[in-house]
Amino acid sequence: MRFQFSEFISQLWANRHIGRRRSRLINLIWRALPTLFAIVIILPIVHFGILQSIEFWAYNSFSNWRGDRPWDARVVIVAIDDASISKIGRFPWNRDLYRELLQKLSRTEANVIGFDILWSESSPADKPLAEAIEQHQRVVLAMAWDKSGQVLLPTKDLGNAGVAFGHILKREDADGIVRQVDLQVQDIPSLGVAMLQTYDLTTAAISPLPDLSQPLWMNWTKHSQNMPQLSFVDVIDGKIPASSFRNKIVLVGVTASGIDSLSTPLDRNPPASGVHLHAMVIQNLLQRNSLTIAKDQDVWSIALLVSLSISLLLPRHIFGLGCISAFSIAGLWFAIAFLAFSLNYWMAIAMPILLFLFTGGAISLQERWQIQRSLRIADAQILYDATHDRLTGLFNRALIEDRLNDLLYPQDLSSQSINNSSRLIAILWINLDRFKNINDIFGHPIGNLLLVEVGKCLRSCVPLTASIARFGGAEFVILLENVANEQSVLDTADRIQKRLQETFLVQGNEIAIAANIGIKFHHIDHFTQQIVDQNPPELVSPETILRDADTAMYYAKKLGNSYSKVFEVAMRERVLERLQLEKDLRQAVAIAQSPHNQDPHNQDHQEFLIYYQPIVSLRNMQIVGLEALIRWRHPKRGLISPNYFIPLAEETGLIIPIGDWIMRQACYQLKSWHQRFAKAKDITISVNLSPKQLAQDDVLEKCLNVLQQTDLEPKYLKIELTESSIMENPNFAVSILKKMQEAGINIYIDDFGTGYSSLAYLHKFPFDGLKIDRSFVNNINADNNGTEIIQAIIALAQSVNAHIVAEGIESLDQLNYLQDLLSEEGDGQGFFLFRPIDRFGIETLLKTE
Repeated sequence: MRFQFSEFISQLWANRHIGRRRSRLINLIWRALPTLFAIVIILPIVHFGILQSIEFWAYNSFSNWRGDRPWDARVVIVAIDDASISKIGRFPWNRDLYRELLQKLSRTEANVIGFDILWSESSPADKPLAEAIEQHQRVVLAMAWDKSGQVLLPTKDLGNAGVAFGHILKREDADGIVRQVDLQVQDIPSLGVAMLQTYDLTTAAISPLPDLSQPLWMNWTKHSQNMPQLSFVDVIDGKIPASSFRNKIVLVGVTASGIDSLSTPLDRNPPASGVHLHAMVIQNLLQRNSLTIAKDQDVWSIALLVSLSISLLLPRHIFGLGCISAFSIAGLWFAIAFLAFSLNYWMAIAMPILLFLFTGGAISLQERWQIQRSLRIADAQILYDATHDRLTGLFNRALIEDRLNDLLYPQDLSSQSINNSSRLIAILWINLDRFKNINDIFGHPIGNLLLVEVGKCLRSCVPLTASIARFGGAEFVILLENVANEQSVLDTADRIQKRLQETFLVQGNEIAIAANIGIKFHHIDHFTQQIVDQNPPELVSPETILRDADTAMYYAKKLGNSYSKVFEVAMRERVLERLQLEKDLRQAVAIAQSPHNQDPHNQDHQEFLIYYQPIVSLRNMQIVGLEALIRWRHPKRGLISPNYFIPLAEETGLIIPIGDWIMRQACYQLKSWHQRFAKAKDITISVNLSPKQLAQDDVLEKCLNVLQQTDLEPKYLKIELTESSIMENPNFAVSILKKMQEAGINIYIDDFGTGYSSLAYLHKFPFDGLKIDRSFVNNINADNNGTEIIQAIIALAQSVNAHIVAEGIESLDQLNYLQDLLSEEGDGQGFFLFRPIDRFGIETLLKTE
């Protein structure tokens, strides 16, 4: 069995590597496709010679762009030009003129003389000319072939007299330009080669000639009119000095217009003559600067290598990069070809450039396809991101709302919809309780992994047709369609509760969670296109359905952990009332924070009021302090009790600006009373500090700023806070409270005795006084336990030298009892003494003598 398993793993691993290799091979073929495409396109074009005209154009252009090059001084042309014909007469001439020319040249010690003139027909003047040729000894004559292939040699006398003869054939390309010369035809060299061979016999001044069996690619380095040439008639008349011919290669030929013309890249209108061609052949061979032709296989190899390189290396996600690269490389090839031509090297340009351009075009097609494919993938990803939660992979709110909208208001009432016209759907809104604590304890990465596990857990608890979504944070929503009955949904909720109560193992951490579930049912009638809900008639939408499910979850949360609650109409009404109250509370806070309402004496437009409950000394019953208590004068509801709106302010965070406003107004008012009333000069003000205020980093700074702005000494300010608010973050609270004490502010623990840590943590808290909770005061005389607890609290306070305030005094007996216990060092507060009254009532008390 172990062997089979090992073999399976090895095969799986091998298949994985095969898959990788196959993927790489496919990718390689995909990238090489542009080059293959270009080859398939260009091969027929090359085969049928379509590119030849481009090569001809490049050859001509390069020759002209490069311009004239230096001429070899050893080559001289004696031109039978228009001036000579004009003076001597109509051409062809009598051979006596050539004999005279040879006699003139013999006296100049010219090295080799070649005649680009065909003397194939006998003449009486052949013998005198032959004698002159024999006398010079180094004369090369011309020969040719007629159209039928018959050899046209010099006459017998002349042929025997000459040292050699060479053919004067010219090879014209399809456009009529002479670019190549056959150096040897039927074992007969060209006129220029024959002259060079004769010249080499006497001087040995030239290097070995090239292979005569291969045509010579002409390198036209000079315009015909710029070649060194002397007029025939000037030589006959002795106008040319002998030094112009000494040891030179002299070519004699016709340059007159209309007699012997050929086109070159440099001379097309007017054309050059045959003598210019032979002179250029001699020039190319003497200077070894004829064009060297790059081999086709070399050009193809380089072009294919470059094409394949750009195919394999260029990315496919930048549109136009293929064309830009192809044009750039084509331009570079063109520039290199011109540079090579300037160095007497010819390399084809049409085929490589077209190969690059076709490759670039194919790459651009791939780029376009790739970009379109990427856009399709991006669109799919955008759609996925728009409908899914990125962390868990579940649906998100948008998709659930769309699905609900389709269920509520279908666009197509098909027969299938009619058959299922009346059906029940359910929404389960799930909230993980105290998930923030998990993030604080284990960290957000573990919390995120836990959410993923919760998503998997929910999938395992519901049918495959259910839609599960995460709405952010630790809230999940499940849409159940075609529910059989409400009980099946409740069973599903119970199954989810049980599954979530199991411990989750996340990266070695055992995490226990609890959840509350709100359930909303809807009956849908597609046949009538009406939605029949169990609720009062209203416009039903996905938002209202989800809102009701959320409301049900909120009420389930009030019941405790791991509760489920089905939505009821009364829940919505209470939530709407609460939302309206929250809106009104925010408006009241905005009014309080308005700069126009900061004056404590100008409170006509304020909705918040401060009532003050006097605190009296149990020793002499004099007012020693005031506790600032907020009231809300709602414009429509009248006075609203703090017990009703303070919890809402705590939950929404509005308690922070409300608390700041109370402290500022109370301190302003107290300072005013200190200045106006003698009886108020030693009175203190007590302000309650909420847990959220205490948790603020700038709480001490705010207190000190208020004292500074109101010019109130810190000893007149008493901060009251509960034990539970301290215990939310005890280390931070202790630090802040110590700083407050150091600043001179008094700290009192309110409702002392009701906290869960009173005695255990009392010695750690910095405080100046305790306020005995009213629940203990109310038990005075009711049973012995009440008095015993009060006596214990007093003893405890005395042991730590803390001042005591008994609150909630509502009868004479309670007052008398507390006076007996605290007559020397305690204060009292309660309805029996004074109810909370507004600032005008306090001023009335302070005015009395």
